[in-house]
Amino acid sequence: MHGKIAIYVDSTGRGTVSNSAKVFFDFNHRIWTDKRSMPSVGMLVEFRSDGKNITGIRPSKYQEFKSGDFITENDFWRTDNDDELEDLQNSRRSAYITELYRSTDYDTIEKIPLSFTIPQAIQKYFTDEILSVEALKANVGDESEIPYILDYFILKRFLNKSLDTLIFMDNHIDQTQFSSLKSIVMHLENSYNDMKDKHKIINITRIFNEIFISLQCHYQALIATIDTRKNRAASLEAQMKTLKLEMNLKAASNADPDKMKAKQERLDKLSKEANYYRTSLKRLDAIREDFYKKNFVIFENAFKLSREKLFAKIVTGLNLCATIMDMKIWKLSLKSSGVKNSYFTRSNIENSFCSLAFAEHYLSRLNKAALNPFDQKLLVYIQKITKEQRKKFLVVTSDLDLLCKIKVEIFALNPYYIVKYAPKKVNYQSLMRDNNFDIVYIDERHVWESVADIILQGKHFDKTGKTKFKLI
Repeated sequence: MHGKIAIYVDSTGRGTVSNSAKVFFDFNHRIWTDKRSMPSVGMLVEFRSDGKNITGIRPSKYQEFKSGDFITENDFWRTDNDDELEDLQNSRRSAYITELYRSTDYDTIEKIPLSFTIPQAIQKYFTDEILSVEALKANVGDESEIPYILDYFILKRFLNKSLDTLIFMDNHIDQTQFSSLKSIVMHLENSYNDMKDKHKIINITRIFNEIFISLQCHYQALIATIDTRKNRAASLEAQMKTLKLEMNLKAASNADPDKMKAKQERLDKLSKEANYYRTSLKRLDAIREDFYKKNFVIFENAFKLSREKLFAKIVTGLNLCATIMDMKIWKLSLKSSGVKNSYFTRSNIENSFCSLAFAEHYLSRLNKAALNPFDQKLLVYIQKITKEQRKKFLVVTSDLDLLCKIKVEIFALNPYYIVKYAPKKVNYQSLMRDNNFDIVYIDERHVWESVADIILQGKHFDKTGKTKFKLI
């Protein structure tokens, strides 16, 4: 059955579809059968139902109906499924090709008009992938708040780890708050894998013939004309061959001159017609070949370029999704009492709650001199982010509650900032000697000696001369 999504709620994954009779059917995301797109309000769909509830649903192959198409939106509503609609489209296209075949003067035609353009054909081929990218656009918020776009494939497992840990630590946070983003990621990744796998076996000629040449009505009408004229030319050649054989036999038996003359006139007439078809076929074949070759070159270049751009958009989309999800995890963690009580209160926690922190924790347990290629790539990637984004802060205090409060305030500024902790003089001296801090916060009430002496010692170890000292 054909329908349109009237309602869809990302957080619950539930929606409603209306059919041509304005009857409403309910569905949920678990029965959505397309892996490269996700439901959205206004999407045209093909579905099955048990009367009230939908048992299977997927996006229709037909989402837009433009002027000049062989089918309209009314045809969409009058048909039960995409196969039926496609049959109707093919039937009307065939009728149009027959009309062109009958009405076109192929003795004067010089070139073949396009029925639709190469960009339109390429867009049709990549419909599913484009739907995946469009789904992301509809769910992206303000990108200006994002400090750094993450690499999805490098941080994927740490992103999942941070989300699982967040949900474990806070009973008020669950998967439904991330269902929309996770659905987009799933469809984008499926599109990514499909395009990556097809790269090895891609056949441009087959794709060109299937999605461009087969749908060019004027070209197909020309092919039909060429086939008809070839058949007629072959028939004429056969008739001429038979007639010549008859004339040779008659000549050997001294046949009636009038009959021989009639046969010769008939042979001349057939020969003239055959010459016309040979000349015509040569010209029409040249037109056909010129159309095919010129458009194939353009199509091949445009297809490769479009595919590269779309593939890059999918990768960018995955990276953006990873970043948005990571930012959401980070922001929720800052407001979560569960995370605060079990994560930020620990004195040895220096990082914010985000995928990068989990990745750094993972690497900290490994021998840096014996990393596998993936871990080596992860290490280089983290070093790149921290070099561009990281600022270091030191809190000089023995008050763990104050330490936690300052951590949350600093982490709220940027997920990649780091906060170290010095409860004693030996810790302070060691940290100041081994690190370059942007700001050192000193708790006047919980320090081992005067603030002035602590600052003086800090400046002694400050190699850059840019460290700021603030009292709290």
